[in-house]
Amino acid sequence: MFKMNLFKTKGLSKHEIANRRIWSFVALVLVVLVMGVLGWFPSNSLSILSPLNGLIGWFAIFCVAFCLINLFNKERVPGEKEFSNSAFINLLFTLGMGVGIMVYAYNEAAQLSAYSDVRNPIGLTLNHWILIPWCFYVTFAIFEIYDEKYNLLPKWLRLFKTYLYGLLMMLGIGTSFALGVITISGACKHIYGIDIPSYSLVVILGSLVTFSLLRGVHRGMKMFAKVSMMILYGYMLIMIIVAPADTLQVGVKAIGSFFGDFFYNNIYTGRAVQNDWTIYYWIWWISWCAFVAPFVKTISRGRTIREVVFFTVVIPSILIAVFMILGNNTGMHLMADGVPVSDLPYVAINAHWIMPLIFVILMSMFYITSSDSQSFAMDTTISYGSKTPVVHRKIMWVMLEVLFVTVLLLAGSNSISALQGLSFLFVPLMILLAIVYVVLIIMHIIKKKGMVTPKEDYDIAEMITKSIHP
Repeated sequence: MFKMNLFKTKGLSKHEIANRRIWSFVALVLVVLVMGVLGWFPSNSLSILSPLNGLIGWFAIFCVAFCLINLFNKERVPGEKEFSNSAFINLLFTLGMGVGIMVYAYNEAAQLSAYSDVRNPIGLTLNHWILIPWCFYVTFAIFEIYDEKYNLLPKWLRLFKTYLYGLLMMLGIGTSFALGVITISGACKHIYGIDIPSYSLVVILGSLVTFSLLRGVHRGMKMFAKVSMMILYGYMLIMIIVAPADTLQVGVKAIGSFFGDFFYNNIYTGRAVQNDWTIYYWIWWISWCAFVAPFVKTISRGRTIREVVFFTVVIPSILIAVFMILGNNTGMHLMADGVPVSDLPYVAINAHWIMPLIFVILMSMFYITSSDSQSFAMDTTISYGSKTPVVHRKIMWVMLEVLFVTVLLLAGSNSISALQGLSFLFVPLMILLAIVYVVLIIMHIIKKKGMVTPKEDYDIAEMITKSIHP
């Protein structure tokens, strides 16, 4: 009966369909959370996916090529333009990458330097954080744009994608922010000697997320994003002031290595650093596409696709490259002076008295903005057509996320790793979905150019459905 009610929506209003999908999704998330805490999911997801490492590496290169091609795409995203270029960039950093660069800014290159086959540790760090992650996001965002404009996916596949995206959103954001809250709590204890329980931080930050959501996109989300980026720019200025004298020279070499070693780093050959770091990152970023792509599509309305590619790939990559060069060069110098790798972030941010406070504030702000964006994207995805979340659903998504993260923190690191690993296991489905999208887009282009003569009212959704169910 549940299956019948879920899939058969004839005669129901959009509001009834949205509510049915939302509550069935909430039930799915709670079941998955309980199963993760009980340890019912495999803890070796990366080993399970290892036969696909080569495919994942080539998929990363495909996404870069796809974005390069779409730099010349003048097709426009449906809708009216709502955000200026600066507001658009600010909102992009609300997608979780802000939290990530704060966590790995000082110690990733130091850890990569332990691998003998790494040619330039900071260059490889850049490889993990600029260009390719954003190309993943934009590739799936373009798929979303074409699907909205031309109704590419058949209904059954779109419904499957809706639940896949929703589950990946909760798994990815929940596990990542559980780790982020642990970092904030650890920083407060290490620097200020203040022991703040992680789950208490979740409740406090969740309240701020609710406040932002209730104020709406422009007065809440946009405002928090703008303030976060202003603080980030101030923090970067201090990083420049206290940076080692050779930072410019190191940065030039790192950027040269990023381009010069691009294929060496990204064509999978089974090297240990690729298994431990690069493929891990690609799997992580692909799983995040379920969250980032719908949000990028939403804030890109009224822009051309070439604008979406430029402002989503190029500008954030430049900002993150500067940040990661500054932080990781500082970390490399501290490691050379005998500072343990695990302590690098805490020692590095003590270079100036104001930096620890800004670090904690920035981490918290990025948590708020990322959770804010995730709640908005989740509602628009699951509700299936409701552009603006209503008040009770805004609160519900935040409460679900707070519950999800709190349970993970109380359950311990094993549960966090298990659920993050579960999100990784869905990555082959994301790649398969990408292949379907590419085929459908090619079919659309052929049809549009008149290279085939379709029957009257014979759309692409029917073509793919009949090919699968003749």
